[in-house]
Amino acid sequence: MKRVLGVAILVLMATQSLAAQYDVKRESDGPFAFKLFGVELNKGSSLQRESVLFNDPSCPVQFSQNSMKFDYSDRRLTISASTQLSVAQPVMAMEVRHILFDIFGQHMKNLSNTEARDFSAGPATLDGKWNLFDENDTSELLTTVTYVARVRLVDGTQWVVNSDNLIAALGTLHLERKIEDENPPKDAP
Repeated sequence: MKRVLGVAILVLMATQSLAAQYDVKRESDGPFAFKLFGVELNKGSSLQRESVLFNDPSCPVQFSQNSMKFDYSDRRLTISASTQLSVAQPVMAMEVRHILFDIFGQHMKNLSNTEARDFSAGPATLDGKWNLFDENDTSELLTTVTYVARVRLVDGTQWVVNSDNLIAALGTLHLERKIEDENPPKDAP
């Protein structure tokens, strides 16, 4: 039993160490209750949408803010992202991903924004827009996690996200907290 507990503690420490690789910034992304094309969604809810930014210190691109917005025009429903970032050195292309979670902390979908253009060092904005084919996405999206997946530098080399660190950092967010997580069962005698 002590050995199993020891292994569990080591795994937990390794996971926390991997997750510590990220500078995680959590901020409000507006009210969960809002109007879209004159229709009230989530009326009576006091929930706030949340934007979570994962900044890997080794990445040449760092985020300062991300905001998700819904729109309905030209007979289609869309979601857009406006991401404020800082580029440490010139970049020729980047891929930014947004992981969407619903009101219960369950994964909904991933959105990818690949931008093949030159970014000089300094502040920049990256905008993306996607069609939504499920109108429930508008009334269920609560949390967006944004991270850099890839960066192509001017010398042709690429910075690529470490998937293990990303998975560990996602686990530390506790988006799907259950009652039993807060009150674990006591061991029987």
